[in-house]
Amino acid sequence: MDDTRIALLSLGLLVAVLAVIIGSVVFVPSFTALLATLLAWANLAYLVGITIKR
Repeated sequence: MDDTRIALLSLGLLVAVLAVIIGSVVFVPSFTALLATLLAWANLAYLVGITIKR
């Protein structure tokens, strides 16, 4: 059950990140590189945190 919850949480996070990135590409292209970098580091930290907590 816990693995399913984590998988759904990760999938939801991925969809949200993609929506923000696509929106920023449409509205503010220069902001996209910074946003993608920050979100990639945040996602990496999240995944490492989940792995360590197990």
